[in-house]
Amino acid sequence: MRLRTRAVIGTILALGAIVVAGGVSDGFGTGTRLDASTPGWIPDGAGGETFWDSPLVDVPGVSVTGLHCHGRVQYELQVGATGPSHSNPCYAAMGLYTGGESQWGVYITLPADRAVYRTSEDYQPWRYCIANLIFGPPEPTSAPPSMPC
Repeated sequence: MRLRTRAVIGTILALGAIVVAGGVSDGFGTGTRLDASTPGWIPDGAGGETFWDSPLVDVPGVSVTGLHCHGRVQYELQVGATGPSHSNPCYAAMGLYTGGESQWGVYITLPADRAVYRTSEDYQPWRYCIANLIFGPPEPTSAPPSMPC
């Protein structure tokens, strides 16, 4: 019985490691991901003029995001080379998914003023890199801020 339990736990841990490694390495270089969402939209209790995305699980390799639009919500699952959600019809109506977008931010802070950043161009899968931590507000400029790495 103990051997079977250890085998099951070992298998689950190995599969979890493969999913996280696939998320960090952009689907092992393939950019492959599974996108799925709940059928239909469910009322979320918010007002009809509101919209936002809310990540529920957001780790390399697995992402579950609540897409809120006009008082309704739909949940999106990504497995593999996860990236920023691009399925919210409210954002699509404003033209945010048309291209030319870049997103980046600190994913985890590290010792010695370093950080793991994640970046995405045109809603493609996240890329992860390590760079110096950026402190303070951005310098005022007319150009968009540059990505850290």
